[in-house]
Amino acid sequence: MNITAAHERVRQERMRMSMVRRTLGAALDGEAAADNPVPVYLACSDYLKHALDRLHAQDHRLWERLNPHAGPDDVVFRDKLDKLKFRLAASEQALAGLVIARDTLRDRGASEREGFEDEARRFLDVFLNILSASRHSTLAEEEAQFADSDWDYVADNTADAAAEEMRLFGEVEKAAPGFMDSLPPIAPPPGH
Repeated sequence: MNITAAHERVRQERMRMSMVRRTLGAALDGEAAADNPVPVYLACSDYLKHALDRLHAQDHRLWERLNPHAGPDDVVFRDKLDKLKFRLAASEQALAGLVIARDTLRDRGASEREGFEDEARRFLDVFLNILSASRHSTLAEEEAQFADSDWDYVADNTADAAAEEMRLFGEVEKAAPGFMDSLPPIAPPPGH
């Protein structure tokens, strides 16, 4: 596969998103900022909202570009596209719950910590068991069908989006200083 600059940017975003997701999980487990995890919760949630909004938009565009290539009798490919839509809907719903809990925690303070933690655990369960469990299921079709222009369209990289993603990642690093450096390295995700 020809890795474009747009594709590489998405891979880097996904790696940082994984780091933030693991930081949120560690904060919930008392491993990151155990004294006062609320700033970590808020920073991670802010980052994940931005990153997942981008991921959701990218996956909608991915489906849009792949769908015309799936013939009506191509049951396997159609099933992959249906599962992509299912995962996307589950992720959007889980993120909406996390954002409501984040906003409530931000507005009402530490009294809402337990409610946030419950919702964040639900969010992470969806993230790990629905999204991550079957990511890249359409990779073979993407590689076979996509030109560089398709990757550029799906990625929709803008300077503003990149700057905001890096700003929010920096906020997570500030909220949990040194913690992300202690995370075991992860391999770059294949494909997108």
